[in-house]
Amino acid sequence: MNSAGPRKVCHLRATNFFGGPEKQILEHCRCLDTSRWAGVVATFREGRSAVELDTRARDAGLETFQIETRSSFSPGAISLLRSELATRSIDVLVTHGYKSDLVGLLAGWGRTIPHFVHMRGFTGEDWKVKLYERLDLAVLRRVPGVICVSEGTRQFLIDRGIDARRAHTVHNAVHVTKELSAVDLHEAFAIPADARILVAAGRLSPEKGHAILIDAFGRLASKHGDLHLLILGDGPLAAALEHQAAHQAGRERIHLAGFRRDVLGCLAASTLVVNPSYTEGLPNVVLEAFVAETPVIATAVGGVPELIEDSRTGLLVPSGDAAALAGAIERALGDPAAVHAMADAARQHVEGEFTFEAQADRLMSLYDGAGPR
Repeated sequence: MNSAGPRKVCHLRATNFFGGPEKQILEHCRCLDTSRWAGVVATFREGRSAVELDTRARDAGLETFQIETRSSFSPGAISLLRSELATRSIDVLVTHGYKSDLVGLLAGWGRTIPHFVHMRGFTGEDWKVKLYERLDLAVLRRVPGVICVSEGTRQFLIDRGIDARRAHTVHNAVHVTKELSAVDLHEAFAIPADARILVAAGRLSPEKGHAILIDAFGRLASKHGDLHLLILGDGPLAAALEHQAAHQAGRERIHLAGFRRDVLGCLAASTLVVNPSYTEGLPNVVLEAFVAETPVIATAVGGVPELIEDSRTGLLVPSGDAAALAGAIERALGDPAAVHAMADAARQHVEGEFTFEAQADRLMSLYDGAGPR
């Protein structure tokens, strides 16, 4: 324990890019009350010259360190983490993702540093991930606390044997900015100036449901000749989705744009934001669309109903149902005044409950109450 000054909370994540979870870690650490808690950001190098989360955290003035492993699962990571936690006088460890969770658990055996796992949900995207997630569940049953990004995530874990007393809901957060720099989507993607644009953003993996969205767009393409679909992101399904789009009605109006760093600006410039996932924790893209005051249609999975009250702050549809999704899009396109009223209500909702300052207060109360193992 630190004898003077703020106590230290270390956030450990294995990552090869800077996405939603990395944003949450960085912004949380920046919003801590530094008279009480100082954030430390830790990553795994795995032979890379740089890790973006580490670079951005250092640029923000945060203390950082990297576990110098050369492979994904090196037993040496356990002793290296154990040493860093002791040397840096870390008071609380928070791990993010199955690799960090397991290494954190093993590094902490026999020590008194409280350990929280930050759980964003499981994807089950392939057999390997399913195996890792089963292992992660075993870890979750052994750590003192689990931080869940939604009540839906918390209930999912309780149903799988996690002690409800050790599972805490702390929602994801977003910066509520007053002014946004919208991207000119028409110019950037050679889309006609009078077109309406659906935007989806997220990793191109099975659980995100992009194939259902492309199907839904095809059902609308002939009736709405001015409608375009823009999908932002990269991932293992990129080639399959490109193939699907190429054989879809309205194929020339489907744009798979790959990974972009200006997602918020793209959301701000879109007609509608669509989140067609099969599973979610609490999606950052919906929070960011709320900030951008862009109407949202999303599947009612995970923590999404904790963000969207159907027909008040957005539209909810069942997952995996292309017809229902197409119907909701058509409803929104047909009544722009109503959906923009929803977007205004959504902005007020996020301003009141989903700021990083509110998130930091809730997390610091958990850190304050954490006792030794």
